[in-house]
Amino acid sequence: MPPDAAGGTLAGPLDRDAADRAIRAAFPDLRQPYLDVSARGPLPAAARRAAEALLLAQSQGTVRKDDWLALAERVRGKAARLLRVAPQDIAFTKNTSEGLNLVGSALRLGQGDRIVVAPVAEHPNNVFPWLWHARQAGAEVVQVAPAGNADLEDAIIAVLDTRTRLVAVTALDFATGRRTDLPRLAAACRDVGAFLLADAAQSAGVMDEDLPALGVDGWATAAQKGLLGLYGIGLLHVRRDWAERLEPAGLARFSVEVPAGHEAAGPEGGWQLRAGSGRFELGNHNFVALAALEVSLDLLNAIGPAEVERRATEAAATLREGIEALGLPVLPLPTARRAHVVSVGEALGTGHDRTDVVWVQALSSHLQQRGVAHSVRRGILRLAAHVHILPEVAQEALAHVKEWRDGWRG
Repeated sequence: MPPDAAGGTLAGPLDRDAADRAIRAAFPDLRQPYLDVSARGPLPAAARRAAEALLLAQSQGTVRKDDWLALAERVRGKAARLLRVAPQDIAFTKNTSEGLNLVGSALRLGQGDRIVVAPVAEHPNNVFPWLWHARQAGAEVVQVAPAGNADLEDAIIAVLDTRTRLVAVTALDFATGRRTDLPRLAAACRDVGAFLLADAAQSAGVMDEDLPALGVDGWATAAQKGLLGLYGIGLLHVRRDWAERLEPAGLARFSVEVPAGHEAAGPEGGWQLRAGSGRFELGNHNFVALAALEVSLDLLNAIGPAEVERRATEAAATLREGIEALGLPVLPLPTARRAHVVSVGEALGTGHDRTDVVWVQALSSHLQQRGVAHSVRRGILRLAAHVHILPEVAQEALAHVKEWRDGWRG
């Protein structure tokens, strides 16, 4: 259960008033609108204290390793609850990129195999791995570029064939905020026997991701964004029937089961790969990051993934409607593809942290001066909400946008 501001616990599921109180208690240090969850999420105060407790234990020489290993299993179970899978189907990684690469290596791609990816919709960390794995294996990378107003899903499905081994796709576009129709892609991939791997860096923790319902074969994310955790810990899910037939490229003690059970026990009495996604784990975990993540998962689970998504997308809708009412352009998205990210601008362009579009850069500079955290990606201004963006916070952000609009002389 999630700690409250006084260090007690909150019983879930929470009703809306209780959730409001829990959210306000979780983020007492936020002073201005924080709309940069797509870069990194705010850390709940209790999560910081949990991480500090582990650091204090090590500085005092009072570490009990068994307790830390038990922490890892608790977090695994809480992540599994959020995603509606079994704990054995969650592996810990360092970050999203490691999870993607672990799957790429385990697929044992070969000459003539095809990897399908759409760089226009992807963060580079879901493009570079496939260029590399293809070069190493002699496979082919099919780079999809939807024409005009064509859907990403249509463009991907059009190139699938029986040689397609892997389709790597974002669950949510980091620049436009467009949510991918993963169930549709999953059905198409099953038809040709391809593995569907979702980069969930932008969606995890914010969107209600019922992994069995989404139908993905693999799903990788990191904790520092929507999961409201720290850098240095990630989650990897591989669907059980796939996991049982994949062989990890590397192996360590935590990748296998041995009769003795202890973490220092060797292969003398025999060994076997761990069932499910655990076979992809290599070595000890980032226990400090796990301590923080446990608190954040407790909060998200207590509110409930459907309610978390409702709150985040409602806040984004308020921002979208308010910005459009001020006469500023927002990248258009079909209602069904909208999520918690609002991209302000006329079209995708170039620039990260800065943009060549004069008015977008001026608005970004104004918001920075007012303490409104946000990002510029691919030439547009990106606002990303989460549960902490309560109605009054969204209105405060809009007031700063209006202040800029009223004074703009461009």
